[in-house]
Amino acid sequence: MCLPTGLASLPAAVPVKKRLSVPPSGIDVFEPPLHGSVLAEVEITGDDEVRAFVPSPECLAEVTDDARFTGGKLVRASRSEVLAGPADRGIRPGSS
Repeated sequence: MCLPTGLASLPAAVPVKKRLSVPPSGIDVFEPPLHGSVLAEVEITGDDEVRAFVPSPECLAEVTDDARFTGGKLVRASRSEVLAGPADRGIRPGSS
């Protein structure tokens, strides 16, 4: 990526998280203020992979198309705002 001079040094909000590699997933474990939030990301390139993919039982909700879970939204969200996404689906912390 090539950025105009000075643009790369502008302040930016960055989520605090640890990225774990658990093939076929990349798993983000968030630290405060989003502590307790965990997102798994899987790269799927074709229809056959979509049909064959079986999420882990620990996966509680599919959030691919939920704008609240994009990096730009997460970096500005409070923990309660992030928890509202699963709550909209009837999922509460500690439930499975």
